[in-house]
Amino acid sequence: MAKSIQAQAAAQIKAKMKAAGFKASVSSFSASMCNGVRIYCDESDLANKEKISDICMPYQYGHFNGMEDIYEYSSMIPGLPQVKFVQISYV
Repeated sequence: MAKSIQAQAAAQIKAKMKAAGFKASVSSFSASMCNGVRIYCDESDLANKEKISDICMPYQYGHFNGMEDIYEYSSMIPGLPQVKFVQISYV
């Protein structure tokens, strides 16, 4: 059985984080009309946080527009497994 899109995205993010030298716990989730990837990373250096964001955020294909209460598809990249939400937490 093939991996879900969110599992594919999580696997790619985890591999890229490891290749860049960052230790992170990466997991995927899905719910009704929603999917995403959660990244838990032990990092406090601001420059490294920007690098981590550069690695992870291309996997999110849009953003929530709170003014109009809609999700906007603004960052779609063909061939890349993307999800609705990418959440990065620094612990």
